[in-house]
Amino acid sequence: MIVDCFPFFAPTGEELLKLRVNLLKDVVDKFIIVESDKTHSGKPVQRKFLEIAQKHGLPMEKIIYVEHHIPEREDIVVEKIDKINAGVNKDNEDSVYARARERMQKDAVMEGMSGFRDNDVFLYGDADEIIRPENVKWVARMALAHQEIILKIPLAYLQGRADLRAYNTDDSPVVWWKAMFFASKKQIMEFSINKIRCGSMHLPIRWPTHNNRVIQDMGWHFAWMGDSDMRKVKADSFAHAFDNFDWMEDVKGYQDYANWDMHLTEEGPAPDGNINHKLKRYGIENLPSIIFEDESLRDFLLPPTDIKEEFKFNKCDCFWCQKLKFPLMYNLDGERNWFEVPRSCSVTIKESFPERRQVFRDTDEYDEARGRPIVVYSDPINRFVSCINGYLVEKQRYYHYGEDIFASFGKKLSECTKQEKIDLFFKHLHKIGSSHQLHHFHPQAWFVDTNKFKKFTLVKKEDVSSTFNVKHKLNQTTKEIFEQDFSEEQIDFLKRLYAVDYAFWDKYKPDES
Repeated sequence: MIVDCFPFFAPTGEELLKLRVNLLKDVVDKFIIVESDKTHSGKPVQRKFLEIAQKHGLPMEKIIYVEHHIPEREDIVVEKIDKINAGVNKDNEDSVYARARERMQKDAVMEGMSGFRDNDVFLYGDADEIIRPENVKWVARMALAHQEIILKIPLAYLQGRADLRAYNTDDSPVVWWKAMFFASKKQIMEFSINKIRCGSMHLPIRWPTHNNRVIQDMGWHFAWMGDSDMRKVKADSFAHAFDNFDWMEDVKGYQDYANWDMHLTEEGPAPDGNINHKLKRYGIENLPSIIFEDESLRDFLLPPTDIKEEFKFNKCDCFWCQKLKFPLMYNLDGERNWFEVPRSCSVTIKESFPERRQVFRDTDEYDEARGRPIVVYSDPINRFVSCINGYLVEKQRYYHYGEDIFASFGKKLSECTKQEKIDLFFKHLHKIGSSHQLHHFHPQAWFVDTNKFKKFTLVKKEDVSSTFNVKHKLNQTTKEIFEQDFSEEQIDFLKRLYAVDYAFWDKYKPDES
């Protein structure tokens, strides 16, 4: 069996709990989750795991829940490993006792292991250390085949936001090397969770390799996620709460750091306080798609940028949005059902099937036996390029809308240079009203009913002609503006804006095997 084990802390861990369990539930057999009644800093905390698990519909049949009690300070027996873990703070009693509480919670995982065999494989990491699900089974097989070793799992060190990664001063990415691991029950019972995690040199620790090179970025360390208030709670609660660090500039320790309201930016300081770390962009395409499918996860891990915070995708005042109402599905030929996605060959398809009829999904008219609904998918940035050309290039179909939009900026579109058009459009996107058929710029997933339908046939825009047996000329819009005309910041904004589309493709893309 493969068992995933981790501690849980309700004030900062609700979204991480939901992410981890839902991400790994199909690749592990069981979870062991430990919740304590005190923080590592010694403050009482109310256990809320069962309430939160029920709220999010977590699979309790796969979860072994350990209610752990941390004794009062005077009843804690400090061990040698606690002082070792305190490092430069070994003479600070508060720091040492914090390490003792942390040790007790981590080792409480072993209370949930009684029913397992010695050669069952256990994955351990803190709640914010999450392995890629596709890596679980092959590493578990490796661990099972080599039970004499313990396999550590290197993770990408993300800080504050899931799209920001910590980098060293030499511009190398920070890798979280030593924490997460795979081990057998026998090894864990012999050495303990805490000692294995701390990586004592005498332990048989190895890292997964390929061609004699250690594999990096096998998952993510989602450190310091949430808003500033949540970071304050963590800083006041975890095992480092009383530590002093030489590398924390103008700060005695995390208690002082907890009062910082840090605005996280690319090339800015990292929220762990390490002056040797700086933040750089981490591509959202490297994140699990579940983040973009769940609004609360997305808001927790990827809080809006200033421009996205202002820009909301709302329904237009146009005929299509108000009268026909998206999502809009047609039966094309008595057999195939198709979701109309504007700017994704929709005109070509409708003209090729003049006898099409609208399918009203709130009736029993839709027959699943006809197959999955078809969705034509365009690369999100290419689709945006097509849209912006349609609005900003003279004599194009929606140029009059572009003129109206730029008039609202106090500009005359025809007098603007190409770069001015681009920069002004991005800058003022949040101000654009809803009367200009702006649904063209909406994410493609917005036009698909993912509540009623759980399976789709995705067809790339380039394959429309062969799939539907129709004549379609790609790139019919006269182009003046191209992707290479966008700045790196603008491209990044588009990737974030259309993150739901990338996730949609990743989830429903055809099996190429």
